[in-house]
Amino acid sequence: MIYIQYLLLPLVYFVTIFLMIKLGYGGLAEIVKYEKRRITVNPLSKIIFEVGLFLFLSRGFYAFLNNFLVLLIFPFLLLLGILLILRDKIKCLTYYITAYLLITSWVEINMYYGMGNIIYTWPYEISKIFGYSRVVTYYSIIHGILFSLYSPTLYITLLGFIFIATTNTSELIRAFSELKIPLAVTLIFSVFVKVIPNALKNMETSYKMEILRGLDYGKPLPLRLIYQLYGLIAVILPVFVYIVKGSRNLAIALETRGYMSRKSRTSLAKIGFHYLDYLLLFISVIFFYISFS
Repeated sequence: MIYIQYLLLPLVYFVTIFLMIKLGYGGLAEIVKYEKRRITVNPLSKIIFEVGLFLFLSRGFYAFLNNFLVLLIFPFLLLLGILLILRDKIKCLTYYITAYLLITSWVEINMYYGMGNIIYTWPYEISKIFGYSRVVTYYSIIHGILFSLYSPTLYITLLGFIFIATTNTSELIRAFSELKIPLAVTLIFSVFVKVIPNALKNMETSYKMEILRGLDYGKPLPLRLIYQLYGLIAVILPVFVYIVKGSRNLAIALETRGYMSRKSRTSLAKIGFHYLDYLLLFISVIFFYISFS
């Protein structure tokens, strides 16, 4: 156990990089690709539920710190529910969840000093470079695992994937119009649902072009992963600039079609609220109550 950290340090980071490359922007685009569902849920119910869950994970779950069983069961039930909803995209979701939990728990384990038996001690140079705590204990490991399982960022992104994959712009506009929400706010959410999948597809195309041009050609495996990770990061800014430029064309198209010509919009189809919406709203109220009580 003395030299375990020297094996785990490169292993954890290279496994995380490998999972990120395997997922790629194409995997993310596959996760958020819209697929029509038999059961339609009001987009507003999804948004309120996401906000309630985020607040609960940010501050409300501290009420259960003394109940170790609840701390372990809740995140697994939540992850199971998410995987069931997006069960046709479980491979890409597994890459994302595993990479996130692995790197988050690893960083927290090595940056948090807890009481208990010491498992290993970092050399001064490594702890200085990475900002790690010199000592890692059993309590540090438990804390790191729980911290990653209850990370609000993980679940807000997963629920964001569900929101985009199960909501189209027509449903969003109808739901917001029924509640008389201003068109400017409706436009923001509608563009978000439309732009994210397209942006991910453009990023995947740009990344493949980098690989075809020989980004990692002839490099050994460890360096190849680093180059591929660099390629994933390098395409973000050009695609972002492309999206910003394309927003002008979108604004012109909306203006041409008279999107803001009337304060209210009508639709033949109605979304309304159903039993599943009321269930989500009820759970959201519980999350809000626990978070602020």
